[in-house]
Amino acid sequence: MPLQSIGDMAQSFAMRRQSIELNRQMDRLTQELSSGKASDIPRHLAGHLLQLADVERDLTVLEARKDVASVAATDAGVMQTALDRIQTATGDLATNALTAGFTAGSVQVPTVANEARAALETIIGALNTDVAGRAVFAGNRTDTAPLADADILLDGLRAALAGASDTTEIRTRLDTFFDDPAGGFATSVYQGGAAGLTPRDLGAGESVALDIRADDAALRGVMKQTALIAMLDDASLGLSLQERRDLAGTAGERLLEGQDKLTGLRANLGFAEERITKAESRISAGLASLTIARNDLISVDTPSTAVELEQVQSQLEMLYTLTARSARLSLVNFLS
Repeated sequence: MPLQSIGDMAQSFAMRRQSIELNRQMDRLTQELSSGKASDIPRHLAGHLLQLADVERDLTVLEARKDVASVAATDAGVMQTALDRIQTATGDLATNALTAGFTAGSVQVPTVANEARAALETIIGALNTDVAGRAVFAGNRTDTAPLADADILLDGLRAALAGASDTTEIRTRLDTFFDDPAGGFATSVYQGGAAGLTPRDLGAGESVALDIRADDAALRGVMKQTALIAMLDDASLGLSLQERRDLAGTAGERLLEGQDKLTGLRANLGFAEERITKAESRISAGLASLTIARNDLISVDTPSTAVELEQVQSQLEMLYTLTARSARLSLVNFLS
């Protein structure tokens, strides 16, 4: 029976090919052992990828909702801080306006008017707050600050009150300026959108609307009384000192009434913040669960992988030994 053999070159090629394959296996097993994850997922799952695709899709959706909830939480927190600044400034102003109006004490009309101008700047600055370039009180026009500055508002109000003969007419014109859709506030001061933002989708059938605008009735109410107090020392108003004091007192009373409305706004916003926080917790729990499920699908059995790696290393060492011995063979050794 004839013997069949392969030549030296063919044998060298076969050993080299086997060496490459063993090194490739060792690299794969080393990577899997260090990461705990299969390097070839379709092979690991025997081609059954539908479940993994479902998990990956759900992870993508939850990651997007996590981002939405995070942005909503930031916006709500910034809005709450802004409303707190407004409430603090107008609450202090209300107390001093009442003192100036109804008590012959130390607070004088010019003093409280100066305080009101500063408070008006605080209000407008707070309502013009933006987050990453998005104005949070501008409704659906987040690309622009919702309010013109305090000087523009006071100039417009001064023109609207010019020629008013008594406190009743001043209050009437004040209401028109701030509350009439064709008044100065709507046409010259408020620059935000006419509608609120679309509610933020938090998943699980939940959404939250952060749609407090700078022209909200409660905010206009405190701006109205603050602006009136700021005008009380204006020489263009032909009023007596007593009339100015009367206006300061009633404006202070209405500012105090406005505090309840501001508290209502903040309470509703706080409720929205609570819902966002709960949604963030739910989303985080969902992400954790899906991540575990994904890892279970693509993870390898570490002990088995370690054993397989040892086997490949042994085969590779044996191959190197055989290759070295083959390299020492010569025709003289063969013939001797």
